[in-house]
Amino acid sequence: MDYRELVDYESRKLLDLFFLLVSADGKEKLELFSKKLLIDAKTILRYIKKLNYFIRQFQLEQHLSISTKSRNLFYLKRSSDYYIDVFVTYFLKTRPEISFLKAVIEEEPIHTKEFSDHLSISESSLRRRIKRINIWLQKKKLRLRRGSYELLGDESQIRAFILHFYWFVYQGTEAHFLPIDTHFYSKIEETFLLFFQIQLNELQRKTFIRMIHIAIWRERKGHRIQLKKEWEPYLNDSAIFSKFVKRVLKDETSQKMDRAELSYLYLIIQANFLPYFGSSVQAYIIEEHFLNKTNCYLTTLKATNQFRHIFWEKKIEHSKSSVLAFLAFHLLYELVSDFSFERTRVVLTLEERYPKFMRKLNEGLYELKKEESFFRRIPEEILIHRYFTLFATLIPPVYFEQRLFICLLTDLSLELEHELGKRITDYFHNKYNIMVIYARKSSSISYSSVILTTVFHSELFQKHKHKVMLIDQHFSEKQFDQLEVYLKNARKRK
Repeated sequence: MDYRELVDYESRKLLDLFFLLVSADGKEKLELFSKKLLIDAKTILRYIKKLNYFIRQFQLEQHLSISTKSRNLFYLKRSSDYYIDVFVTYFLKTRPEISFLKAVIEEEPIHTKEFSDHLSISESSLRRRIKRINIWLQKKKLRLRRGSYELLGDESQIRAFILHFYWFVYQGTEAHFLPIDTHFYSKIEETFLLFFQIQLNELQRKTFIRMIHIAIWRERKGHRIQLKKEWEPYLNDSAIFSKFVKRVLKDETSQKMDRAELSYLYLIIQANFLPYFGSSVQAYIIEEHFLNKTNCYLTTLKATNQFRHIFWEKKIEHSKSSVLAFLAFHLLYELVSDFSFERTRVVLTLEERYPKFMRKLNEGLYELKKEESFFRRIPEEILIHRYFTLFATLIPPVYFEQRLFICLLTDLSLELEHELGKRITDYFHNKYNIMVIYARKSSSISYSSVILTTVFHSELFQKHKHKVMLIDQHFSEKQFDQLEVYLKNARKRK
């Protein structure tokens, strides 16, 4: 969910320029920024001044600065990449659209005249922004009630949006965002953690806690969950769910909790954290999904059967962990839609790195989408990324890619040569399908993709000029980067 779509034109361009400066190395001219952003150079200079103003306003000048190597060559100097995220977080929090959404979520009374004065913008500007926010929310199957600006839509979808909003916009910069009864919530959290035997790290635990806070907070404000009818038979037949309800309602502080809310929490916690449950609980839950033929189980079965057919060259051996991951992902998208399951890498990068693997993955997903509307509901990038992540644990993504041969033709000792070969193999493991060979025969050189040599041999360079790389015996990190360029070119040549 990209919040940059939500903000106004100038804010979007400021963020785009900021990220261009992040990726710049001081060699990009002002004209290149202008061309990429489709705005003139004078405006770029004005935007750079504004970014500098925000860096000072957020008190980040000790960590971030827009620097120049020479006239018109700009880049972002930083003490750590951590402060890039800090800047973006602070910047978004100052945008009127984000302030408005926060007020909507927390159900503050909003009167456009007073609110526009509070944000230091005109009333007409606020109304234009609200219209854009509403259009943006409708893509998430949510909308604003006219007049009161209350969030409308499926309650589970609203809760998923609130969780995502606070996690993205605040990212730990504020400790509390909801009015809470500390004793009550800590008791509930501990009960859930102990029942499911969940093992979480600190960041995951924060998400877990916020999920529970949001659910109880919304229910107390009168926004009750409406559980989908198709899940009622599963919950009614679930021995684990019955035990869960009894355990939670044992505590006096929890006795007022509605069964529908407990059903929602049981499912949403399972969808987000099933792979982190205790081993015995996981086994029982898999068995219950299998016996009850739940939707997420049937979806998992269809998907795994489809991809066994697609990846016929290499037998897929499913483990308990992969089944749990499929079940949790499919369950989540039965409960909510559109919101990111995880931090996703750009799909284009995956397609560039693993073209054959990604073609097979897309082929399988295409067939599943044709047969099942469920797969058409999940945003394509989320679906591709999650399935890539799952199948990459079962089959090395480089398995289907063309094999590249790296030939070592060196004057190093046998031990050092083999050590270098191992370093190269380990470094490019699961990145390229490579094999390191040693130039004991002339044929080894002829079919190699890249030849690494420690001696400048003019005949060798003349004969194989496109694939010979001169190295030193230490083979530094910089030379790994250089070798990757050779490998990319070798893959293109083939």
